[in-house]
Amino acid sequence: MKPTFPLPERDIMSMLSPNFSRKELACRHCGELRVQEPLVRALEELRELAGAALLVLDGYRCPEHNLEMGKVPDSEHTKGWAADLTIPGRSLQEMYELALQVPQFFEGGIGVYDQNYLHVDVRQGKARWACVRGQYVGIQHLVQPYPHEGERRRLAGRA
Repeated sequence: MKPTFPLPERDIMSMLSPNFSRKELACRHCGELRVQEPLVRALEELRELAGAALLVLDGYRCPEHNLEMGKVPDSEHTKGWAADLTIPGRSLQEMYELALQVPQFFEGGIGVYDQNYLHVDVRQGKARWACVRGQYVGIQHLVQPYPHEGERRRLAGRA
């Protein structure tokens, strides 16, 4: 089911979209929610592709929370463009391949972390990375990358 915006009035207080609550994507520090609609739409598409719930570990971060976590000041999380997530029962490679099938993530940022989660964002311009034991390295250290459009189509069964 594709998300419909705006949401029905009965869901307006708790749900941000058909499958994501406001609380899931709000700042864990202060509860503020400044998530961008393109991110929510992309997360809905990823959830549909996965055929399973996504466990959102982190969505929007207020600047103070971001600083406390020791993250870069211009993090996509502080702009409301990013989420960290995992899909229970899926490998890191499987999650990465699913994220590549979402055009906003394929064209934006995808990071893979050795704690078995993904960072996905809807930035302008591709970015790929891996984080192994706290060190940022090339994505190929944790997953087999598919850098070309043809590979994304192949993964989606459209080639």
